Amino acid sequence: MKIILCIISVLFGGLSLLAAAAQLKGEKKSPSGRMMAAGSLVLLAAVLLNIFGQKIDAAAAVLGCVPICAAAIMNGIKSKNFHILHHVIRIALSIILILGFAVL
Repeated sequence: MKIILCIISVLFGGLSLLAAAAQLKGEKKSPSGRMMAAGSLVLLAAVLLNIFGQKIDAAAAVLGCVPICAAAIMNGIKSKNFHILHHVIRIALSIILILGFAVL
């Protein structure tokens, strides 16, 4: 189960990092892109903490998932293209990951 949690977390963090990189590469370098990139890196660090058995992995997951979700919401509002289901799924996945880090 721990392996599945780490794989899903790496995928979520990695895809979020790619989205942030694409946003930062464009002409409009918004703060939400930096925020999403930072959150992605912290979530990836949470995976490493979990692998090495550190107890602060759940806190790192929270500190990573919250900025990722907040940046995505900011991007949706800013672009006036807000897809509520997309954000509900992202938040639900973040909650599941955080609970997984807390339990495992």
